[in-house]
Amino acid sequence: MRAETETGPDLEAAAAGRIPRDVRDEILRATQRLIKERGLGAATTKAIAEEARCAEGSIYRYFPDKHALFIECVKEGFPEFLQMIESLPTVAGTDSPRQHLEEVARAAVVFYRAILPMVAGAMAERELLEQQRIHFAGSQTGPRKLIASLAEYVRREQRLGRLSDRVSAEYVSRTILGASWFHAYLEGYLGQDPTCRDEQFARETVRCLMEELRVPAPIAPRRPAQSPAV
Repeated sequence: MRAETETGPDLEAAAAGRIPRDVRDEILRATQRLIKERGLGAATTKAIAEEARCAEGSIYRYFPDKHALFIECVKEGFPEFLQMIESLPTVAGTDSPRQHLEEVARAAVVFYRAILPMVAGAMAERELLEQQRIHFAGSQTGPRKLIASLAEYVRREQRLGRLSDRVSAEYVSRTILGASWFHAYLEGYLGQDPTCRDEQFARETVRCLMEELRVPAPIAPRRPAQSPAV
């Protein structure tokens, strides 16, 4: 049996004159293929190892458990989206809030569209769903982290006076991300709707929110009525 290294590329293969493999990357790619083609339930460690052409025990040298592996698949597949959401609070006060929120909605649809098979698989298996919930709670990852980051951006814009504080930042975040998730789900379930493209969806969703988020214009004080000249 060929021994795998703890991290990095397959050094044994390199020593033998073969092209070295990055076992960790192959495990990630194999997991992504299995989930996309056969669903989350089929992505057992045994199946992943067979697809990645490595020993089953090698998976645990790179990932503490299967759920950490699934989360890493998401991170590796969509680093730009996750980094954008994480850094979003730091851009408060720049450009326009509408522009930032539309960008989040568009990117979220693409992200949710891609992870839909993984989420659907977890929802269909009660035991797997409970395990993922425990993992999210313990690792402080998952959907709530996205909601919190977007909500913090909205709060900062509210403190700057660029968005109205009449509405809850938490529920602005939930509305945008929830609508984006449902848009991706509906497309996956019913097929693409040519009357609601991603760009239009993002623009109209944010437009509806901005009606409540718009800071009202200050009301000019009324001038006192002048007494008629005698």
